[in-house]
Amino acid sequence: MHRTIITAASAALAALTTVGLAAGAAAAPPEGAGQGGKPAGVTCQQFGLGVLRDTGVLTAVAKDGLEYPIGSGETIPFSTVLAIHRTDPATANVVLKDYAAVLLPGVEVGAAIDAACPA
Repeated sequence: MHRTIITAASAALAALTTVGLAAGAAAAPPEGAGQGGKPAGVTCQQFGLGVLRDTGVLTAVAKDGLEYPIGSGETIPFSTVLAIHRTDPATANVVLKDYAAVLLPGVEVGAAIDAACPA
């Protein structure tokens, strides 16, 4: 199961550059709004959910959690993953970059991750 999540995550991370560029092209947010016109952290949470949904592993992660640190066998409950994205985008940024470093060595996806989940 974790192998499925990791395999799907690699495909998702490869698409991060496109997602980040699309998010950057959106209209300016209303004054006082968080990034993308949404409350701070919601953009990061929606980005993470989109990656899971687009790779077909949202149901598995929702049920079993997300393995972190990678390869440890330890899982973070889905509710905690959601809360981290919403309340601490900088931590979500680190986790996404950790997955990218392992799954896509040499591929630069940092800008897309930074756009969705500012450090």
